[in-house]
Amino acid sequence: MSSSRPLRHLLPRLAALVAFLAAAGVVASAPQVPEKEDPKGGVKKKVAVEDDPEPAKGPRGPAAPPDVRLDELAVAAQTGNPALKDLFNRLSVPHDLLTTAKGSVRIKPVPLVWGKDPFPKDGFGVAELDAQGRPGEYTRVLNSEVRRLEPYEQVVAAAVDQLLKQKPAAVTSEEQLAAAEKLVAAGLRFHDFAKDKNVRQGKSWAAVRTPLADLQKTVWMQQLHLATGASDWPRVGEVSSRLLAAYASDPAVAKEVSAARIAGVERLLQSKSHADHVRARELLDELERRLPGGGGEPAKKARALLTREAQRLFEYAKDKKGVGDLAAARDAMRNAEALDPTIPGLRDLQRDLKVGYPILVVGARVFPEQMSPATARFDSEKQAVALMFEGLLEEVPDDAGGVRYRPGAARFLPSISPGGRDLLLRLGGGDGSGRTALDAHDMVGTVRLLRSRPELWASAPLAWFPDNDLPTPIDGGVRVPFKMSHPDPRALLTFRILPARWMAESGKAVDDPEFAARPQGTGPYRLLSTPPAGAAGREARQAVFVDNQDYGKWPDRTGLPHIREVRMVEVGLLSNLVDEFKYDRIHILPDVPTAELERFLGPNSGLLGKVTMVTAANNRRVHILAVNHRRPHLQNKDLRRGLSLAIDRETVLSDVFRAGRTEFHRPMTGPFPPTSWATTKGPDGKGAPLVNRDLAVRKFQAYLAAPGAKPEVTLAFPEGDPPAAAACARIKAQVEALFKDADPKARLTLLLEAVPPRELVRRVEIEHRYELAYVPFDYPDDWHPFGLAAFLDPAAAGREGRNCLGYLTPETNPDADDLRLGQMLRELRGYRDFAGALVPKVREAHQLFNDCVPFVPLWQLDRHMLVHTSLKVFVEGSADPVNARVLNPTVLFQGVARWRLD
Repeated sequence: MSSSRPLRHLLPRLAALVAFLAAAGVVASAPQVPEKEDPKGGVKKKVAVEDDPEPAKGPRGPAAPPDVRLDELAVAAQTGNPALKDLFNRLSVPHDLLTTAKGSVRIKPVPLVWGKDPFPKDGFGVAELDAQGRPGEYTRVLNSEVRRLEPYEQVVAAAVDQLLKQKPAAVTSEEQLAAAEKLVAAGLRFHDFAKDKNVRQGKSWAAVRTPLADLQKTVWMQQLHLATGASDWPRVGEVSSRLLAAYASDPAVAKEVSAARIAGVERLLQSKSHADHVRARELLDELERRLPGGGGEPAKKARALLTREAQRLFEYAKDKKGVGDLAAARDAMRNAEALDPTIPGLRDLQRDLKVGYPILVVGARVFPEQMSPATARFDSEKQAVALMFEGLLEEVPDDAGGVRYRPGAARFLPSISPGGRDLLLRLGGGDGSGRTALDAHDMVGTVRLLRSRPELWASAPLAWFPDNDLPTPIDGGVRVPFKMSHPDPRALLTFRILPARWMAESGKAVDDPEFAARPQGTGPYRLLSTPPAGAAGREARQAVFVDNQDYGKWPDRTGLPHIREVRMVEVGLLSNLVDEFKYDRIHILPDVPTAELERFLGPNSGLLGKVTMVTAANNRRVHILAVNHRRPHLQNKDLRRGLSLAIDRETVLSDVFRAGRTEFHRPMTGPFPPTSWATTKGPDGKGAPLVNRDLAVRKFQAYLAAPGAKPEVTLAFPEGDPPAAAACARIKAQVEALFKDADPKARLTLLLEAVPPRELVRRVEIEHRYELAYVPFDYPDDWHPFGLAAFLDPAAAGREGRNCLGYLTPETNPDADDLRLGQMLRELRGYRDFAGALVPKVREAHQLFNDCVPFVPLWQLDRHMLVHTSLKVFVEGSADPVNARVLNPTVLFQGVARWRLD
């Protein structure tokens, strides 16, 4: 979809797409129609088959809560070693074991600990489980009848203890320990869930959990010994990482892990294989991160050997460069960096060897500082997020302004499961710290972190997820539930996955500022360096991102990313941007004003053949006047409507933005991008202009006559943005011209205030310390009414929340029409019939918005980018370069791993 395509071309495609997707949507009570999807991500057709064409791995049917069934054990019973099948089956349904004079029976878990907690004197109710694990009716058991009541946690611990002491004949040691690990993890998952949901109650359960946690440590220690004895150093790294994460403060664990790691490092360094040397460095890095000094003198000796080898490779690379053998120089340089990236001169050599080490340089209007998905505010920060973090799925733009989807952190496109989607994940990887690895618990933890701050834009997709249910780990992936249908559920799976386990272990919130300043994810790049906090001077600052080596380890990503380094350069301090392009020092400059294009593209620029201008086909940004409804005088609807009616948007666009290019930039006629499907249009394909200056006068007069009216209203705009300053000056002039003949006491005056961009964001979005503000607003996807509902959500009006306007909150005194608009936007999520229901309701909401004016719509500016001709943009599935106009400038780096620099 596109805001730049005519509606008559878009609606048939969109209606057909939505009708199909709705038929295959996620409504648990309706039968599911499987959908067959193009491997590239586009829906091809609807197919009628009895089962999903590619059923998800894991148990069929909805994921059960952990206190009902442990799906991972049910799957293990079906797919694991047959000798362990009965054990997994017996423990897949959590149960307590009740023993009376009549014998022992399995019962639903009870809330109290027998022998520790006081049970009711007249007995307690129990529900016996049948052979299939289904509970029967509750019956009362007298306390005097109970001989023993073993909680499920103790049942699991006893089974694991027996398994470790007596290995079944048909089971290998690896299978024995893997089964024990799976059982312990399942027991702990049940216990933690049961405590959280009050299935287990009281403090006595802490002592019941401890033996399971100790068993987990025992199992991991035995796995570590087994891997060390077999010289399985990747396994040593994996198991010791778990131990360090869970038991770093345990001296016995520290000693065992240090010994195993150093043994591995020493053995790997004896090899002549570079890959073994890299693995040695990885083992050593994590050991020193988790246990500083834990390896003692052997670790220091190993580090010195790595540095010596890296220095040898570096000198070899310089020699090869000197004789013109750039391929050999490049390979040696990469090998040196893999062993010790701190060698003096390494980065200079990488810059010199451009053939083997392409560096992409991108201009940043505002230097990126807070670069996590939850904190990014400016384009440069959102672009940094796109470099470092992945969604389960990623958008693939096309030249017509539409999108499809490709796997991101997921290995494949999702398969349908009842009430949701199943996705297999790209598990593992990382540097051992937990920050760049991925498992299903990171996905679950990301949702949990986002739920802790539901008011953030990053949390907006959670409106479609069940309030009390988290995604569920399944074998090799995760099951994502939905509480209601969405026209395209895949759009909800593009939110960025955080290193949630590491953040939880480190006590970091979703918006932690330290993490946002030095973030790490599973995307194609990792942050190498930024200037120190508070750095300033005459030279432009740079943020440097280098390739994430784990990204390219998957078969479909072999050799990616092609560009080894990306630099974001603060362009405000560059003296001559034309020269930056001319001498290949910059490759992309986003958001170039129309009036400045001639400077770069004119016959005297010297850039002919070096630079092309593209206008983004995927533009979801509009500009608005944000209205702070927390200020009593701005709650007056006559003032808000008067402002909207007074502004002649076409005149401002022509005077300030178009520079004679009438084909660019469009006035808004409501809340949505002007040419999007959601904007109401007349027979001529255009929306009705909002300007009506005669009516504006009457609205202003009514406002000024009302109690509490303020004749002066402050309009803030970003400092250092000449077009924004000029536009606000025109708005001021247009409003005040309506009062040129009025009594000075009956005039409305706009006071203009230039505010540094980061300060303006802080005032508007965090402190809510403004009256009117000229700001951009980015719709998150092409389902614009849902984005508007998220923007105006009264539950998201807190500090840093999406609803920086405060609209619809009780303290801003919304009237009946305001409340009706809010209710209508909430209800839009329930419509699945696109042409018959959704579009008519959106048109009704469009008109009601213009009556209520939650914010003042202004215009959609075409977004121009200058792109160096050496840059070739590729997207998923494209064998040839595509025009860079397909990119969304807000996030920019769509498909960046496939881009190339000639």
